[in-house]
Amino acid sequence: MSQARVQLHAGGPLSSSAKAALAAFFGERRKVAFLTAASLNNEESYFERVRQALEPAQPQGAGLSLLHLRWDRQPLETLGRAEALFVGGGNTYALLQRLQSSGLLDAVRDKVRAGLPYAGSSAGSNVAGPNILTTNDWNVVGLSRFDALGLVPFNINPHYKEADPAMARFSETRDDRIAEYHAVRANPVLGIEEGSWVEAESGRAEILGLSRAKFFRRGQAPQWLKSGEALPLPPWP
Repeated sequence: MSQARVQLHAGGPLSSSAKAALAAFFGERRKVAFLTAASLNNEESYFERVRQALEPAQPQGAGLSLLHLRWDRQPLETLGRAEALFVGGGNTYALLQRLQSSGLLDAVRDKVRAGLPYAGSSAGSNVAGPNILTTNDWNVVGLSRFDALGLVPFNINPHYKEADPAMARFSETRDDRIAEYHAVRANPVLGIEEGSWVEAESGRAEILGLSRAKFFRRGQAPQWLKSGEALPLPPWP
């Protein structure tokens, strides 16, 4: 796990600041496989929309060259031609199911731990943790195995909101759901607000971007983290 380089976004990194961060994260690795397996609608149109956003040179895009990594069309061959990997958003359960059935789950884990940079957005961020049980999505595909890539030792809750002003009084919150998770599981959970992301490498993880993240540890009060602050985690192997 110590060789993994990971950038995890709450949502799609298509804002100007997020695109610049994505380009900087990949560095000289311009040939990026974009995995669309989380999309339950039209994977081709999703790929084209992201390609148009990320391929042009700065400041319009990120100057990347995207390969369409389809889970159902020679995925291992496409992954093998890539210099980096970007896993898009959609339904987290569908994404994990397709990673499992295609052989990509083990292949991606091995390649990222061997040095392939990994970026994810929303569902693509969820699958980077030990499991996907803190996703906001519905299990519409009936998935029964929830262990994920395990690239970082904490779960992600993307699009995090502490509370919505429009919610009725005493409504259940994300914090309530995460407390339920910690009633049965011990690993930390990171709630990432829109506009922020986390970068992890060599046993360290740092919040970046324009917003904040909230870090939940079992038996402890949640902790807000702003851009530039590291997660209070011991180094992991």
